[in-house]
Amino acid sequence: MSVALRTIQSMTNETRAALQQATDTLDAARAAAAREIKTCMAQIQADLPARAADAAKRIATEQPEVTKALGKDGVAELRSELQAAAEILGQQFVDATDEIKWPLGTSYTKVENHKVHSALFDRFYGRTKALSNVLTTKGYTLRDSDPFLPQSLYDQSKFTALSAALTELGKATDNYEIAKKADNDSTVAGLWGD
Repeated sequence: MSVALRTIQSMTNETRAALQQATDTLDAARAAAAREIKTCMAQIQADLPARAADAAKRIATEQPEVTKALGKDGVAELRSELQAAAEILGQQFVDATDEIKWPLGTSYTKVENHKVHSALFDRFYGRTKALSNVLTTKGYTLRDSDPFLPQSLYDQSKFTALSAALTELGKATDNYEIAKKADNDSTVAGLWGD
């Protein structure tokens, strides 16, 4: 075997090993990101009924005449309906995990919490109407903006671990692509006989 062929074969073995390491790192990053996404969505689901109730209470306080007309039983009914709608919406957040376009970092940029918020907002804007409908059917007027915009239903500061995992997933994806190209180039060079 010629020195050149041994060198190419050695390079191919090195690039294959690097590709395997990059693949393992990518698999681990995917698993970590999936865990963080699941944790984040579960937290949103758990927090959503209380956050929706807080928003509804603000509206009820701003429109005391409507609230007084509902009376104790009417307010209890409203709260029960709001709780049910919030639980359904919370489950929709969890069920939509695979439909959300999660941001990924790169070797040069990290994912910030506001990018995670943007991904959630893009998926859920306009889909929180069931919460608003509970209030409007009871006589409340929603004037300026929807009190149940997606960002009012979660706390962006809780996205830090998810943002970090998505950053690492993006880096691992970049490194995998680099390793894959190097291995392909080395293999082709070896087969070509260069």
